[in-house]
Amino acid sequence: MNNYDELDLSLIKQSVSNNASFEMSRDYILNEEVSFNPIVIRDNLRKTKEAMKIISLHGRFEFTELKDISMTLSSLKKGLTLTSFELLEVYEHNAEVRRIARYFRSVDEIDELTDFTESLFYNDELMHNISSKIDTSGEVKHNASERLQNLYAKSQSVDARINETAREFIRNNASSMQESLLYYRNNRACFLLKNTDKNKYDGYTYGNSSSGLASYVEPRVMIALNNEKNDVEEDIKEEINRILYNLSLEVSRYADKFIDNLDSLMKLDAIFTKAYFGYERHAVLAELSSDELYIEESVHPLIDEKKAVYNTYRLKRPDHGIVISGSNTGGKTVSLKLIGISVLLTYLGIPLIATKALIPLYDNVFIDMNDTQSIVDSLSTFSSRLVSINKILERFTSKSLVLIDEIASGTDPKEGEALALAIIEKLNNDQTTFVVTTHFSKVKKYALQQDGILTASQTFDSIKLQPTYKYIENSLGQSNGLDIAKRYLKHEDVLIRAREIYTESETKEESLIKELEKEKEEILKIKSELEEKLIRQKEMNDTLEKEMANLGEMKYELEKEAKEKINRYVEEQKEKARHIIKRIKKEALKEHEAIKLSAKLDNLIDDDKVISTIEEIKPGDNVIVISTSQVGKVEEIKKDRVTILVNGINLKTTLDNLKKTNAFKEDTTKKRKHVDKNYRRVNRELVLVGERCEDAIEILSKYLDDAYGCNLKTVKIIHGYGTGQLRKAIFEYLKKNKLVKNYHLADAYDGGSGATIVEFK
Repeated sequence: MNNYDELDLSLIKQSVSNNASFEMSRDYILNEEVSFNPIVIRDNLRKTKEAMKIISLHGRFEFTELKDISMTLSSLKKGLTLTSFELLEVYEHNAEVRRIARYFRSVDEIDELTDFTESLFYNDELMHNISSKIDTSGEVKHNASERLQNLYAKSQSVDARINETAREFIRNNASSMQESLLYYRNNRACFLLKNTDKNKYDGYTYGNSSSGLASYVEPRVMIALNNEKNDVEEDIKEEINRILYNLSLEVSRYADKFIDNLDSLMKLDAIFTKAYFGYERHAVLAELSSDELYIEESVHPLIDEKKAVYNTYRLKRPDHGIVISGSNTGGKTVSLKLIGISVLLTYLGIPLIATKALIPLYDNVFIDMNDTQSIVDSLSTFSSRLVSINKILERFTSKSLVLIDEIASGTDPKEGEALALAIIEKLNNDQTTFVVTTHFSKVKKYALQQDGILTASQTFDSIKLQPTYKYIENSLGQSNGLDIAKRYLKHEDVLIRAREIYTESETKEESLIKELEKEKEEILKIKSELEEKLIRQKEMNDTLEKEMANLGEMKYELEKEAKEKINRYVEEQKEKARHIIKRIKKEALKEHEAIKLSAKLDNLIDDDKVISTIEEIKPGDNVIVISTSQVGKVEEIKKDRVTILVNGINLKTTLDNLKKTNAFKEDTTKKRKHVDKNYRRVNRELVLVGERCEDAIEILSKYLDDAYGCNLKTVKIIHGYGTGQLRKAIFEYLKKNKLVKNYHLADAYDGGSGATIVEFK
């Protein structure tokens, strides 16, 4: 297996897998091998693409409750009886599979993923059989069978007789007792008797106290009862084992289907994890291409996107090779790695951090990086790299991608240069796609003269004396070793002499190329600045156009809304007027009633009483609540939410439910009605996840009192899964609470075994 650590593939997989919900899918992503089979590659891309579409439309679906039950299933296939806790795991697996299957059956966009979603298996009858016998804490229920229920009843009866006999013994033999308590030793009831009296009661001794002054004694009067108690407990164990065996037998019928579930769920979660990685980072899935490699505005996944320099890489037939040059630490290796990792991630169905990408189908990716040295084989860096290069030359084809960093470096420059030219010549002659980085001048010159090979460079800021990490096509980069030396060497005489020696050795051709590259770099810089200005100008124009359009739309909507409100109000007033006039005409009203109705009619037609809804409502205004016809004063406005004072009580409503009015003035001298400060709304859910059992019961007790006092019929207690201890403690408390009528686990859609529904009396 090639893990491609030279390209940081393992680290990127780790970053992707961190979002996995399921431990098995996390391991699957980390261990997934790169396939160069076009069928597998296309399948990976289609599945991730569909998952990204589903996430964008419906949000991310969480596989949160999934657990690896493969060990449980393995025990089952060996013929072993499952424990009650393992059976609970099987129940929870069924419940989670049912939730997942139902969700994906409701998603219309599912197509490529149906191989996984349609194969998911769960069995409602099995779930019912397990839940009817195993409680949510993983214990066998006392009523799991009629015989077990009777045995527990018998056990309680024996306990009662033991306690009664013990009380009578203590009462009758107080003088012999070291302590008036009932103890259990070896699962048998006994007493702590003084050593002087321990042989008086014709029984058995089970050791001494820590002081040595007393002994634990089972008197004859307790022997028969203890025997009966132990017999009942043995019968209980036997019945529990029988129940577990029968349930295990039932589960074993579906063991293979559950194993298939785990495989499907592992791959399904892995696909959605890859998709979410891309969705979260605004990444894109590459398209497959026959003859072009193109990665637009891209950055390596392990580099901080806020600090990264985005670059575009392209290589299209008949061109098949790129020679990248430039300064040390200038980003040549990062560019080479990004091209290689983009290919591998695409083949795995993992999105790329880019705006667009086209990736060809290669039959293999070969890498030789400038950071390998074999200590075990006593090889130098140069020797170990020759071994690596030899493997590449033996295996590559015209359909391969070859990546070589600092080709043939680490030896005499002239010899290294010759070797580099020979290797590139072979790759070029065989029409293999390759990307190499170099400092060798002859290699740069060769690349310029050859058809099919592109030159590129990572630029250097000669003023700041530091690399820009910008990838520039069709250019030659300088190593800038002497410029970089200025930042670190403080001896000016050494730097001056080095420059003289370099100038003397530089050929006219090299000097001319260098000057041309400097001029080209300046032109490219000016071009880049102009492009940035054009982009900013276009963005400003687009923003202004959008704002103008929004203002026009807002004005239209406001005018439309105002007209509708006025029309509605006028119609309401007309209807009220018609109703009053009708009553005055038809009914034989008393004088004071007629006067009262006439006054109402006057109020309706008094234009000064109602102010147009177009006017802005602000704190202190008197308003009418349209939905209730109440009149009040505006206290506070937050966005569209308004608090108004009506008869001494604060009410909340929305702006569109209010009309300004002069018909009412709030009498500020009036005393507000008393409002019970202790009254508050009680949420229908209580979250106890992470609480200690004692604290949780205290919180639950107060919550149930408050909820019952607010006339709530049912509430939900969210306790999570964990070890089951908190859930067990809550069940014990609910069993004794006098306010509780009934309680049961929530449905799978409502929290499953991580939540409990409580019904009040």
